[in-house]
Amino acid sequence: MSFFAGYAESIITPSLERPVYLAGFGRNRRATSVHDDLYVRALALQMEKVSLVLAAVDLIGLPRHVAQAIERGMQRTAPEAQLVLAATHTHHGPDTLGLWGPNEWTRGVDESYLDWLEQTIAETAVKALRTVQPARMRAASTQVTGVARNARDPAILDEELSCLQFVASDELRPLATLLVYPCHPEVLWDDNPHITSDYLHMMRFVVEQATGAPCLGMVGALGGMMTPAMPGHAFEDAARMGAILGGAALTALRDAPLQTVEQMEYRRRSFTLPLTNPLFQMAMRVGLLTGPLNEDGSLTTEASLLWLGDAAIFFMPGEVLPKLGLQYKAMLRAVGARHAVLVGLANDELGYILPAEAFLYPDDPLNPGAHYEESMSVGVEAGPKLTAALEALLAAALP
Repeated sequence: MSFFAGYAESIITPSLERPVYLAGFGRNRRATSVHDDLYVRALALQMEKVSLVLAAVDLIGLPRHVAQAIERGMQRTAPEAQLVLAATHTHHGPDTLGLWGPNEWTRGVDESYLDWLEQTIAETAVKALRTVQPARMRAASTQVTGVARNARDPAILDEELSCLQFVASDELRPLATLLVYPCHPEVLWDDNPHITSDYLHMMRFVVEQATGAPCLGMVGALGGMMTPAMPGHAFEDAARMGAILGGAALTALRDAPLQTVEQMEYRRRSFTLPLTNPLFQMAMRVGLLTGPLNEDGSLTTEASLLWLGDAAIFFMPGEVLPKLGLQYKAMLRAVGARHAVLVGLANDELGYILPAEAFLYPDDPLNPGAHYEESMSVGVEAGPKLTAALEALLAAALP
């Protein structure tokens, strides 16, 4: 059995010839310039009958029906392949969900850009599949402290940086590096008008300069919310955070053994959730948020699990709070994963996903106070339903 890896990327920065509403903070924040380009970075992984593309996109998030359309576009050329589309959740890219337009009643998505984006991501995924070559892997996990904090519950922190590096089997030359860290890309603050991927820009640059190979960044259980703990909100603060993370990754990978991947298994599980959040219900009624609902008003989402060598990666459809994230990592390690990796905002963006016992919907969701995360969550059942999905995936895909 041979393991293969390939890579492709495309710039997805929107043109400023039309208004670009930046997502993540307040409404009507229009982009005035581009500090660094936004990308889709696609990593193709293949082994036996499994063909999977992991695509990191520098966007706030994409709803499931858009992710499904992009996967179908890829499958018109590569019908055997599956796609995991994980948003980096940068707060300085275009609105791709609909909540950050010029006012509270106007959708902020440029539909022509979204159509182009769907095609570009699908084509980039196909290009990655066409570049695959025999590969091996390094895996490492390291604690990076002091760059992120939990603004909701400071005592609960996940500061683990997960690192996977894929290496050409014949030359031992790095092909691509995947890094996952649980923190919002929001070092730059709500007055920033410049398009940027925030701290991920420098994190990837540091690794790429040292390895000569591309680097993908994804985010983990960043709910809570896990936010940068830098001294300021300037570009130099974002660069400093990215450099710390990139340097930590290089150190961890330097000491990681090179392994022959003898196992690759990927499974998905879809599940339904009641949509109980009245703000989300209203946003759907007025057309800010789009996507199909089931006849009973619930929505369908998905989670998935990838076993790759001694690493297990759980892909989650939203912003999971770190208490749940730490629980999920423990579940993965309990069944044999040496490296337990969580990737958020994967193939859907449901907003925050909380433990049920911590969920308290605010009396006034427009002024939620300490319960902002509940005001931006589909409902109390999101956490238990996601936990049940992981339990089912583990039962079906034990190594």
